[in-house]
Amino acid sequence: MNNAYKDNKTPHVHFHFIPRYEGERFILNKKYIDKHFGYNMWKWARSRFSSQKDIFTREEKEEIFKMMQNEWNMIIENHE
Repeated sequence: MNNAYKDNKTPHVHFHFIPRYEGERFILNKKYIDKHFGYNMWKWARSRFSSQKDIFTREEKEEIFKMMQNEWNMIIENHE
C-alpha cells in the first residue's frame, strides 16, 4: 500500500479467498486433492511443495464460479 501513497494514487484493498479441503473432493466429476491443506500458502515457494496443478479447464472454472455466485446469493437472501 505504500506505493499507492508514494505514487499519489488512491489505495485499495482486495482479498484472495482460497478454499482448503482436507481429503478428496469431487468437483465436476474430477477428483481434487488439496495437497496444500494445513500449510501456509506463503511458504509454498520456499518449501518442498510446488504449486498445485490446475485440473480444471477455463469453461469448468466459469461453471464453478457461477455455482459459487449462486451459493453466495442464497446466503445473502437467507439473511435478509
